[in-house]
Amino acid sequence: MRSARWAPLALSACFALALAAGCGPAGDRDDSGSVGKGAVERAEPVSTTADAGQIQINWIGHWKGEEKRENLVYEVKKEYEFLHPNVKINLVFNRDLEGPDPAYKKRAAHAIIRMVETGEIVWDIIYLDVAVYEHVTEHLQDPHWVREHVVDFSGVPGFADSQKDFIVQDPRYREKVGGNLTAPFVESYIQSMWYNTEVAARAGLAVKERDMTFDDLLGYAEKLERYNRDNGTSVSFIKLSSWNRIDLLFENLFKSQFEDFPSAVEKTFNAKKKEAFLQTLLAFEKLSACQPVVNPGWERLTFNDFKEEFLFDDDALFIMAGTFMYSNFRGLDVEESEKMRPLENPVMGKANGLIGDYTPTFAVMKKSANRDAAVDFLMSWATPKNAEKWVRYTKNLTGIRGHLSETVSREIDVFEDIYEQYIMDMESRYRGTPMMYMRTPTYVLGENNPVSITELRKKLAEILEGKLRARDYFDDVMRRLEERQK
Repeated sequence: MRSARWAPLALSACFALALAAGCGPAGDRDDSGSVGKGAVERAEPVSTTADAGQIQINWIGHWKGEEKRENLVYEVKKEYEFLHPNVKINLVFNRDLEGPDPAYKKRAAHAIIRMVETGEIVWDIIYLDVAVYEHVTEHLQDPHWVREHVVDFSGVPGFADSQKDFIVQDPRYREKVGGNLTAPFVESYIQSMWYNTEVAARAGLAVKERDMTFDDLLGYAEKLERYNRDNGTSVSFIKLSSWNRIDLLFENLFKSQFEDFPSAVEKTFNAKKKEAFLQTLLAFEKLSACQPVVNPGWERLTFNDFKEEFLFDDDALFIMAGTFMYSNFRGLDVEESEKMRPLENPVMGKANGLIGDYTPTFAVMKKSANRDAAVDFLMSWATPKNAEKWVRYTKNLTGIRGHLSETVSREIDVFEDIYEQYIMDMESRYRGTPMMYMRTPTYVLGENNPVSITELRKKLAEILEGKLRARDYFDDVMRRLEERQK
C-alpha cells in the first residue's frame, strides 16, 4: 500500500489562544440586531461595464443561519468590497437558491449542471463541497468534470504558502473533488455523535462522553426503550434526516476492529475485512431490538427541520453529525444549544483515528468573465487573520495557516467551554493519527466494491428499523462482490 501523508489533527496554538481571546466583531446587522441577511437577489449573467469599470461577482455562499460562521461571510465580503471599490459581490446563500428540490445541496448542484450543460456562466463562485461534487458527477457521469470547468488553485500565486502543508502534499485533497484544489481550505470538522442532555436526564442515562464502547451504546438503547414503554413515549434513539449520515457510526465501529488505521482502510478485501463487515452489520441488528431506533419518516425530513426538532422538541437521544452543528444549533437558539454535546464515537475494539475532513467549500468557474476577481476574493479568505477568526468563531480547525505555531503548548488546558474542551481532548487523544471521512465503502470491500455510499446509508437504516436482516444484506453484498471479481 502506498504510504500517504495523512492530515494530522494538530491543534495549533492559534486555535488555543484564539479560543481564549473570545469572539470578535458581530458582523453586519440589521436594525433589529439580528445578523444581516440582506435581500435575496437572483443572480444574472455577470458582466463588466467598461465605462464604469465595475465588476460584479456572483457568489453562491454558505453558512446562512450558522451564527458566527455567517458573520464571517459578511465580514470577509465587506472588507473585500471596501478594499476593492470597483467590485460588488452579489451574495446569494445556497439555502436561498431557486429550485423545486428541498435539499439545498442538490439545488446548488443543479445550478452547476445548468452552467456546464449550457455554457452560460451565471455564477462566478459556486458552493462545492464533496456532496455537491458527487451530485454533479452522478448527473454528468464524469468524475473529472472539475478539470474542464473549475479553477485549480494549486497554480494560483500564494495559495500553497497559505495552506497547511498536508493540504498541498496529500493527494487525497485533490482526489476527493475530481483532481483540483478548488479553493482555500477554510473549513474543517470532526464527524461525531451528539446527544441531548435533557433527554438523557429524563431517561436516567449517564452517557459516556469519552471512551464509549458499543456495549455502552446498546445499553443506552435498551434503557431508552424501557423509558418509552414505561412512560408511553416514543423518543427515538438516533434521529436521522434525508441527509442521513448513519454511515459515520458504521465506519467507526468497523475501523475499531483492526490493529491500526492503515490495515482498516487499505483498499483491499480479505478475510479480516469480511468478518469485520459482518460483525458491524450484526451490531446494527442488535440495536434494532430496541424500537424506535430511528424516527419514522426520516427519508422526507429536511436538514433544517431535523436540527430544529432535535433542538426544540427533545424527540431523540442521539444524532450523527459534525462539529459544524455547534454553529447550527447556536444559530437557532444560543440558550437551547447548551444542552447539545458532542461525543467521542463508540468503538467495538480500538479507536483508529477521527472521522472528519478539511474542505475548501467554494470554487471558481473557469469560464467566468470575472474569473481573476473571483479567485482574488477567495484568496482573501486565506489569511492568518481569517484563519484565527474561523477558529475563534466556530470552535473548529482550519486548513489555512495562522500567525502562530502549528503545535500547541500542553500547558493550555484550562478551557471551561465544553466545545473547546472537546476539540482539545480529541487533539490530545488522537495526536499523530489520521482525521479522515472514508464515505464510499471501498475501504471495506476493496477496489471491486459494488456498494455506493447512498446504498449503504439506506440499508443501514433499514437494518436499524428492523426491515432488513444483517445476514441477508451481507450475503447479497458478498454475491455482488464475487460477481465483480470474476
